[in-house]
Amino acid sequence: MKFKRETYGILMMLGHLCADISGGALPAILPFLVTQKGITLASAAGLTFALSSIGSVIQPVFGNMADKHSRPWMMCLGIFMSGCGVSMLGFLDNYWAMFAAVAVTGIGSALFHPDGGRMANYVAGERKGRGMSNFSVGGNLGGAVGPMLAVFGIHQFGMKGAAILAVPAVLMSAFLLTQTKELAKFAQEGSQATEKAKAAGQKDDWKAFGKLTGVVFLRSTISIGMTTFIPLFWMSVLLQSDSVSGTTTTILAISGAIATLIGGRLADKLGFNKVIRTGLVLYIPCLIAVILSRSVAFSTLMLIPMAMCLNLAFSPSVALGQKLVPNHVGLASGITMGLASSFGGVISPALGKLGDSQGLPTVLWVLVGCAALACLGSFLVPDAPDSARPKAKPQAQNTH
Repeated sequence: MKFKRETYGILMMLGHLCADISGGALPAILPFLVTQKGITLASAAGLTFALSSIGSVIQPVFGNMADKHSRPWMMCLGIFMSGCGVSMLGFLDNYWAMFAAVAVTGIGSALFHPDGGRMANYVAGERKGRGMSNFSVGGNLGGAVGPMLAVFGIHQFGMKGAAILAVPAVLMSAFLLTQTKELAKFAQEGSQATEKAKAAGQKDDWKAFGKLTGVVFLRSTISIGMTTFIPLFWMSVLLQSDSVSGTTTTILAISGAIATLIGGRLADKLGFNKVIRTGLVLYIPCLIAVILSRSVAFSTLMLIPMAMCLNLAFSPSVALGQKLVPNHVGLASGITMGLASSFGGVISPALGKLGDSQGLPTVLWVLVGCAALACLGSFLVPDAPDSARPKAKPQAQNTH
């Protein structure tokens, strides 16, 4: 079955959703693992590390491979693997077996994202901000659907009910396998356009891209720190049940999804880095309010603007990275959505140990510091030369 070009952008978004369901569900499962299987906060953070660490190393490799030769079937395999890792946690009692299962989801995610981001770029046309925001929101929705599916499955069937997370991944991977021929054509068109642009003098700005990567590293630390430790903060500090604590992840994901759609569209109109800076600046007071308040209602309400401000910066960061190194779109996707975006998972075990020894509020104050550094770093990153901005109307020339 063949679809219109814009429909494939939607398919990439849905593929992203299914690839991120299991990873998005992990923070919601952590409180259950702490209370029912007795793992420590540091061990819980270690599972987040397993999700991110392997993927963070290999995503740029897969991205570079995608730039040289697209393999759409790898996206399908990635979605399948991502669904079959975390979904097995309910059947496992050994911590290292849990670690390995979560790592399978991380590898699957690494397989999907570079080629998926590259494909979304190709089918987006000139509106890269909008196209990448649509693709990115699939990940946000996966983060929203995942916790809801996990909590539902665990409540209905016990810890083994987490296996429900595998269902959408298996179905989507099977469907996308039927579309690999058309997806390969889009990849070939994009590669040919890139080669023509390179021949015409198109250059990569690796220095600017390196600065952007630093900002994305910090934003990733904040994002994964939030999704990992906010549910635990609700449980340990605000004294809420594990079920209520798990639902905070869904609130963060839904709010972030809305902001991701808005951020990409604003970036096309106002400039990518202007949107990135605005989101990071506004995020700081929202997080401080959550740390200082002990009102469950107020803190829950503040999760919405907090997640929206942080996620305003996400899709513009990915699109800006692709624009800064236009000759290596797959590699840029692998770094901004892989290596840099997974950095927070690598840092999370250290944050978990800090939480065990100093308390969860201390961890959240560290995230405030990361946000401040990200704000400062964003002012060092140039915007893309051809970013869409409101242009002044040309003045009529005086012919006298």
